[in-house]
Amino acid sequence: MTTLCELAAKLPDLVGALLDREAKLQKGRFREETLTDVITASLAAFAGPSMVIEYPDEAVTGGDLDLDLLHVSSGRHLRLRFQAKRLNALKNNKKMVAVKHRAYNELLHVVPSTGVHQFKTLIASAGPFLPLYMFYNHASVVRDPYFAGAIPAVCGINLAFADDVAGELNAKLAAKPKRLHHKRLSHLRPHFFDLTTIFCASVEPGDDVPSPDNVFTSLRKSWLQTVDDSKQDIASAQVLRSFFEPEALFVSRDATRRPADGPAIRFNPEVKRPTITFISGRTGDDRTPKISI
Repeated sequence: MTTLCELAAKLPDLVGALLDREAKLQKGRFREETLTDVITASLAAFAGPSMVIEYPDEAVTGGDLDLDLLHVSSGRHLRLRFQAKRLNALKNNKKMVAVKHRAYNELLHVVPSTGVHQFKTLIASAGPFLPLYMFYNHASVVRDPYFAGAIPAVCGINLAFADDVAGELNAKLAAKPKRLHHKRLSHLRPHFFDLTTIFCASVEPGDDVPSPDNVFTSLRKSWLQTVDDSKQDIASAQVLRSFFEPEALFVSRDATRRPADGPAIRFNPEVKRPTITFISGRTGDDRTPKISI
């Protein structure tokens, strides 16, 4: 049987292949929410006592996904919020786009109802959630010699801390009328890390999913990775990065967020976006929700 970690290694290939198939469509394209639904549906195979998937009655945002890691016996939580963005197509108005110019065109999307850039709202409204970007990339781009072998690697799914991406976008906005190409994959790639950082974090004996503390340790390691080690020694760069850790990159002790007893896959009017809860440290008492498959 495929493990959660093995699935995380396979999903990028699936998403990359789907985006490449898009070129064969007569009309339309794969939207972020479609690809996020593919990920959520793939995780449904693991739904059960250790994983609950909750859907809102009506999603308020397109490609958003929440992940809540709960350790029952200690009451510790780590909450992650993903904002999905897909790479632009190979052609723009029938004109081929060079691979080094491929970009996430919607990163500077302005929310019509507020007039505020979406990336600013993502960080400002995250609350206890650590905001992350989930970038979807074409398999043909992943294989292209321009990116092949680069570290960090380009995958069908790459993650990045929203604080890092926001820094690039704020610099782009501040530079007007000068044009900075900070929405391009080639520029953002140094901030990337893999989905396996979360899904392949250590699993404690008796658990089926990683604990919040182990995912925190894995994420913090990614945060402390330097963007360009050539400018300063690694130790100094990591100390500097530690001063700018996102406020939500921590594990909290909070018993208020506990999935109700019930089916492993359900609708929940209280969540605003699809929410996946990893339940580790399960106990034999009422602190652990009773989940039916």
